Amino acid sequence: MKLRWITIALLLAAWELLCRTLVRSGDYLAPPSRVLTSGAAYLTRADTLAGLGVTTIRFLGAFAITALLGVVLGLALGRTGRLMPPARDIFSVLYTLPLVPFYPLFVLWFGLGFRSEVAFGAIHGMVPVVLGTMAASSRVDETLITATRAMGAGRTRVLTMVVLPATIPDVVGALRIGAALSLLGVLLAELMVSVDGAGHLIAALIANLRGPELDAVILAVCLGAVAVNAALQLTERHLSRGRAGTAA
Repeated sequence: MKLRWITIALLLAAWELLCRTLVRSGDYLAPPSRVLTSGAAYLTRADTLAGLGVTTIRFLGAFAITALLGVVLGLALGRTGRLMPPARDIFSVLYTLPLVPFYPLFVLWFGLGFRSEVAFGAIHGMVPVVLGTMAASSRVDETLITATRAMGAGRTRVLTMVVLPATIPDVVGALRIGAALSLLGVLLAELMVSVDGAGHLIAALIANLRGPELDAVILAVCLGAVAVNAALQLTERHLSRGRAGTAA
């Protein structure tokens, strides 16, 4: 933990020194001292907070769709036997595709605004969640599945009471990747078309060469992503402890 904070302090010192010596124009790269003053003041403005709030709501909507559909599809496809290899190949191809050129289609299907941006964020995050959950569910011990079915459990009960608990670490790991990509998708949509949200703020600050404010907004978004990742990590630890206690 100490090494982590020392590393952060050294990076901030190097950033400050670089801006004070080699990069003199604060329009492009502002030193941390200016980010903490004028940048932090910009973050407290009502319109900035409103923009960050809009992006947060869109991200939560996109991530909810990512988590629900991604986990359900992954669990179902991972236990389909012969259908799993072609499904895995299809989602692997989708994972490698650059989705930005397809955003006009989302605008055409869902219209400008909330729905298209949420859908674009969800499609970014869903594919890795499906792939990770599918791979994890396919590795579940068949003995557990057979024993549960012998006791009269149906397919849904097997997935929810045996397969899902057995795959919690891998599923949460996939959700952490999906959360980051969902946020990326929402921000990309806002940067391209939206007239509000953090993406719109970033685009406007870039156009006006306002380096300290831009860095502050980017750091705020990054801190939000770190908080979501930490929350998912704590959730995984809690669920894993509960599973271990039940097994004991």
